[in-house]
Order: sequence, then structure tokens, then C-alpha cells
Amino acid sequence: MNQKKLYVWQLAAFLSHFEMKMSWKELADHLNRNRFLTGTGQKYKGERGTYTLIKETYRWVKEELGLKKEASKVAQAFVKPDGSYAYK
Repeated sequence: MNQKKLYVWQLAAFLSHFEMKMSWKELADHLNRNRFLTGTGQKYKGERGTYTLIKETYRWVKEELGLKKEASKVAQAFVKPDGSYAYK
């Protein structure tokens, strides 16, 4: 799971640098295209598993690594269909 979290974190940093956003569905498509699978070995559908990965990445970077500024990049990079943050 840490490889996926690291990937999502780095993607968030890229998006943040260019002041861009990515929807939860776009992230799912992106992960599938790059052969990342859910914890159960399935493709991402852009549903609960995608939200969980975003939330867990945010929590990992903020709480376990203690990098609040970096965690905010994860929080702001990925959004729900209504534009709200997907990490919540």
C-alpha cells in the first residue's frame, strides 16, 4: 500500500505545483492505466476504494510522516464531483 500512497502523494505534488485538480474518477482511471490495483487485487472503479486511498494517503503523509504541508497538497489535489475535497 505504501507504494500506492507514495505514488498518489507524488501525483498530488505535481498537480499542486501546476495548480491543477484531479477528480476521484480520473484518479481511478489513472491508477488502472498504470496497473495499480486495490487491496483486493481489483481495478479501481472510482468509488469507495479510490476515496479510501486518497484519505489514507493524506493520513499517512500528515500523521505518520508529520508533513502537514505535503498532506495539504493531497487534500487539495483530489476532488469529488461537486468540487469538494475527496480526502474527507
